[in-house]
Amino acid sequence: MIVKTPSICYACDKPATTREHAPPSSFFPEGKRDNLITVPSCPDHNNANSKDVEYARNVITIMFGVNKIGEQHFSGKSLRSFDHSPALLHSTFSDIRPVQFKGGTIGKFTVDTPRIEAVMSACTCALHFREIGVSKPNWGIILPNLYFSDDATMETATFRFQLLSMLNQIPFTVRDTSSPEVFEYAVADLPGERIDIPGGRVYCLRFYKGFFVYAIESPVDAAQSAK
Repeated sequence: MIVKTPSICYACDKPATTREHAPPSSFFPEGKRDNLITVPSCPDHNNANSKDVEYARNVITIMFGVNKIGEQHFSGKSLRSFDHSPALLHSTFSDIRPVQFKGGTIGKFTVDTPRIEAVMSACTCALHFREIGVSKPNWGIILPNLYFSDDATMETATFRFQLLSMLNQIPFTVRDTSSPEVFEYAVADLPGERIDIPGGRVYCLRFYKGFFVYAIESPVDAAQSAK
């Protein structure tokens, strides 16, 4: 008798009874949702952070530099979510204020980066499972598009610019996705011979051609994966 081994969840060792999109399907406008990436998931990790996903999508689609698809998705999906939830609208833009940028006036507001980092860590976890079939829930997330807080020190700014410069020099391999104008990602495996960036796998995620996310495997996890 052949016993079929059940699939395990992308984020834990529980049996998978459903599938999770990576990234969540709400990032994709209507007409751009064919052949999306999915991974096996348990009920606990399927749409587990839906409120954070909604917040992250709304913030990303309003960011300067996203393409027309991102802008249109904000005008449609994101604005509707604000209409449905005045509390979300208030919490997102509670401290918005006008600033001058490239000859025009734009709004500046404080972004709840831990919420976006949580979404991107879960997304990277799913992509990593798709790549090698191993669950790794936690990733170091870097969000280059988000500016420094008003109290950032010169040392913090210098370190950030140096880190981004090094990440930009990594020879990533781009993976095929069904709607690269909405989402695409690339991977690289670092040997661990450099002091400035630890060895292990690094992912580069790009949303709407303009919002970047780097996800870095920790040195401890990388060492354990190599055993």
